[in-house]
Amino acid sequence: MDSGLSKTLERAETDLTNSINGLKEIDGLSVTETIANCQLHGEYKKWSRKITMMATIKTETICPVCAKEKVDQIKQQIADKKAKTKELEITKLLSWAEIPKRFELCTFDNYLPGNKSAERNLRICKAYAEKWEDRLKNGGGMVMVGLPGTGKNHLAVSIMKEIIKNHQHYVLLTSVNKIIREYRSTWSKDTTKSESEVIAEFSSPELLVIDEVGVQYGSDSERLIIFEIINTRYEEMRPTILISNETREQLAEIVGERVIDRMKDGGGCELVFDWESYRK
Repeated sequence: MDSGLSKTLERAETDLTNSINGLKEIDGLSVTETIANCQLHGEYKKWSRKITMMATIKTETICPVCAKEKVDQIKQQIADKKAKTKELEITKLLSWAEIPKRFELCTFDNYLPGNKSAERNLRICKAYAEKWEDRLKNGGGMVMVGLPGTGKNHLAVSIMKEIIKNHQHYVLLTSVNKIIREYRSTWSKDTTKSESEVIAEFSSPELLVIDEVGVQYGSDSERLIIFEIINTRYEEMRPTILISNETREQLAEIVGERVIDRMKDGGGCELVFDWESYRK
């Protein structure tokens, strides 16, 4: 909350309380009650507090209706400022999320499940987003495996958007290839980024979604890079979502059973998308 508005609200609320309950007597000061007239709201009881034996008025209450209107006005100003700040933060986080143009309109509302399994996956993804604070507290991730064109990215992006909208947390969508390229770029003589900085970069989002986890990478060094990122996030209780067009068994061979297990730890889960592509 803006400190200036906060102090203004505090003073206005004090004025409202005094205008309703009256001014308290203090040693050396006398309190009197009179009937005053507000040009907008008519007569009201006014309290005045004066220095004893002197005519100087130290404090006097105002029309309680005017006082209430002032409090409401300041509260609305604060609410409007918060809403504007939130809107700007959401816009910024959406730009940082690196959601591809193809998926930028994806939401839970426009995901159309074509079978019972898809309906189940939609429910689970909605629950994951709704219980995000628990997932973040426990570090629970998710594995999405199955055929291309079955809605994995749609649901993952929907989760990301809900987290940004409701919690203003930093989320990022990337791919294995992007991670490998970023990591390999540190080997260049002209690089200004270290390998550890790349690991930290992908470990920092509250949620990291890694797409295209498949056979395109498989060397020991590449596998270690991905494991290092997932393991760092696991240790820091930051959830990760893996998306793959492989089967669960194939994915385990590629990334290792230990990685799959860590995705499920802390309340995480596996979702299978084994129906025909929606694109056909």
